[in-house]
Amino acid sequence: MTLALSRRTRAAIAAAGLLLAASAALADDLEMPRPRGKDEAPGAPVACRKAVKTKLPNPDHFKWDGSTYRKVAEDAYSVVADVEYLGTDGAQRKAKIQCDVIRAPGDRFVVTKVRLPE
Repeated sequence: MTLALSRRTRAAIAAAGLLLAASAALADDLEMPRPRGKDEAPGAPVACRKAVKTKLPNPDHFKWDGSTYRKVAEDAYSVVADVEYLGTDGAQRKAKIQCDVIRAPGDRFVVTKVRLPE
């Protein structure tokens, strides 16, 4: 069984194929931009959480209640979080902490400074 296509249909299919090939070649030459906004550095709060957990007393009794972050410079972020932890005296405490985080090569995040509660 043969499928007879009109001359106009064959020309449209050929043109679409050429357009797809040209757009693929252009996409290879362009570097994809980094996402902006909230999804720009999803690893920053994770790195901060790990750093805070190791610095607080009783890391087994530590709860990360949530965080926000903002870009402060090129590849530098400030993370602010609410945490609950067990103090050295055994009392349950709530506090706000802040971390300075930078993006390292390989899309890793390094915590340069942690501000803990007194």
